Amino acid sequence: MTDSGPGARAADTTTPDAPPQGRSKEKVPGTADGQPQGKRPDGRLVRGEQRRREILRTAVEVFGEQGFRGSSLREIAARVGISEAGLLHHFGSKAGLLTATIEERDRRDLDRRTQAETDGASLLATIRDQVRRNAETPGLVGLHVVVAAEATEPSHPAHDVVRDRYRALRHQDDTRFRDAIERGELRPEVDPQAIGQLFSAVMDGLQLQWLLDPENVDMVALFDHFVALLQPDQGAARAIDEQTTEQEST
Repeated sequence: MTDSGPGARAADTTTPDAPPQGRSKEKVPGTADGQPQGKRPDGRLVRGEQRRREILRTAVEVFGEQGFRGSSLREIAARVGISEAGLLHHFGSKAGLLTATIEERDRRDLDRRTQAETDGASLLATIRDQVRRNAETPGLVGLHVVVAAEATEPSHPAHDVVRDRYRALRHQDDTRFRDAIERGELRPEVDPQAIGQLFSAVMDGLQLQWLLDPENVDMVALFDHFVALLQPDQGAARAIDEQTTEQEST
């Protein structure tokens, strides 16, 4: 710290940040030319996350093709190009890999829906978009249908995983459906605590039929037709409004 004001030493003519003559300014570790730099990401962590995503993508393919019981960790690992032990390092077990695969799909769907609703889309619009995305990813749909069917047996290793998933999904949109009814997007007689389960049942059934006969089952169009049945009849609604207006005027 330099002195200032009366009595300051006149002999010291260097500035506080100037390096001593003949010596270059020392660089602080982690900086370039004395300027701070962002911390570089750990290469091992980046590679680990990339490998984890690759395993999930491959697991979706294998589970969808062969079901949970018909597939093996050895085959999944071979397709990825790693050892079975390397795969277990990331997910612990076959059931753990299935759980991660299902959770990743659900997380992506929920993120998309939440963002769409934030941007102003209605609940019904976000559900329709999800059905359209499913129609573009038969591998994921196949995974869901095959594993869900297998897991109905209580002794199946994935029974608890699939059951708990349905329990979580069953009422996750009750409040959203109630709001949609209040806004007039759904018929007033629709039960907000039951309609979510009906939506799920219709989607599961359409997915199964679509996988069996994709050329003759238009999953998106049929789902749109189902949604239309739940929406108020606009013509009837206008007639009721007009009748109410006439009664009030008399």
